[in-house]
Amino acid sequence: RDRETNRLKWEYFGRGLEGERQAIARNDELGLGSGARTAARRESPSFHELARAYLDARRGIMQKSTEVMLWYKLKAVILPEIGSLPALRVTHYRMDQYVAKRLRKVKKTTVHREISDIHAILNWAGRRRHIQTNPLAGYEKPKRDDEIIRPVTRDEARRLLNKAPAHLVRALALSYYTGLRPGNAELFGLRWSDVDRCANTILVRSAKKNGPPFRVVPIHSDFIPILNKWYVQDGGGDEEKAEIGGPIITYRGKAVKSIKKSFETAKRKAGITRRLPPYAFRHAFATFILGKGGDLKSASEILGHSRPDTTVKVYQHTNPNLLRKTVNKLPTLPLPEEK
Repeated sequence: RDRETNRLKWEYFGRGLEGERQAIARNDELGLGSGARTAARRESPSFHELARAYLDARRGIMQKSTEVMLWYKLKAVILPEIGSLPALRVTHYRMDQYVAKRLRKVKKTTVHREISDIHAILNWAGRRRHIQTNPLAGYEKPKRDDEIIRPVTRDEARRLLNKAPAHLVRALALSYYTGLRPGNAELFGLRWSDVDRCANTILVRSAKKNGPPFRVVPIHSDFIPILNKWYVQDGGGDEEKAEIGGPIITYRGKAVKSIKKSFETAKRKAGITRRLPPYAFRHAFATFILGKGGDLKSASEILGHSRPDTTVKVYQHTNPNLLRKTVNKLPTLPLPEEK
């Protein structure tokens, strides 16, 4: 109520949990008090409401592919189990039931990631004061059981490429020769306008992984003629025409958004049965470079890592030659001859 005119004034803060939070804060600021219903509502929104509010708040900050994957995971798995629960009832005991049920269907690593997503939503809700506390604070997630995936070998790469359609050949070759992440942010978003054919470099807009926002990758000398051939195939190279700038990886004239299906088909035709994702070609780039004594800092910059120790942590364990080189730096110990 306006003290001068004695008339009621209304302020609107929007819908949803965020609007409600702002309205309650404004109410408290004005000292108007809050009814029991409002107080109870503030303490216990449903987990589904928190998840939607979290996605809305993170939109534009979170990478689009990550956002889509999280929403799919929430909609298909998490929300059917705990979405209708008041957030404060997502307790350790309830999560034990969730874990036990999920472990009958998927690996521990998958459940570990799902619990991490639930934690992230509840922690965010606590910071935004949608809930008073995270009821899962201190909850122990299942230990990860990740399988260490070896990088693609030269023989596996040859067999795969021989069975791959043209767009998949381009995707895998680019990932191998440049170390690009095989996803929408880096590999599939690459355009001919990003290629400097005079300096033989590629401008990469990095995925949001806490690394640099963009980086310049030198083109391998063996890859230059291959890239030039693709450029001509796409209509470039004609002096009478303007330089082309469209996507490098296309299928039937349209930009490619995923190679998962074509990769699995090529892998089956190539007779490769071990777990081998497209990411293994990026792994090969890093592993072979470091294995040949390449500069760690340069390799880290090309890969788009925020720090060189990330490169070491992720890739150095995959190449026994790196470890062997390190061990062989040890001076020979002069042992006495056997008597």
